[in-house]
Amino acid sequence: MNHTLSGRGMFVWLLGFFGVIIAVNVWFIVASVRTFSGEDEQNPYLQGIKYNQTLARRAEQKALNWHAMIAASRQAGGAVRISLNLRRSNNGPESGMALRGELRHPMDEGRDRALRFKETSRGIYQADLAGVSRGLWDVVVWSAAGQPPFEATRRLWVP
Repeated sequence: MNHTLSGRGMFVWLLGFFGVIIAVNVWFIVASVRTFSGEDEQNPYLQGIKYNQTLARRAEQKALNWHAMIAASRQAGGAVRISLNLRRSNNGPESGMALRGELRHPMDEGRDRALRFKETSRGIYQADLAGVSRGLWDVVVWSAAGQPPFEATRRLWVP
């Protein structure tokens, strides 16, 4: 059988081709917006209003000249231990801090986990979490209200 392609047939093929391309693009756009909103913070406007307070806290923390070392290790039972070693400017341990934090996944906000640090020895604070997968994670630590200002962020490889 010998079929010739008419102008109408070519038009139908072009519509079908571009229809498939447009449908796939729409599907990709919908999938990307559903999985990542593009916002890093839930309330960026309120965060912007409080920025001067944030700058004042950072200046106060810089004046204290504290040094923090953050590390992650996997325990025998499979839990991940986040350790923070907090030192004063004279290299002495900083004890008695009430610290909170988050273990944040760089790509998936839904996998973020809250950290509750306990002081295990002078200047050493630890938080244990179960069910954390291997890979790169961001650790954000801050002091509770009423404490001297402290905030630290570090990207870690969790084994």
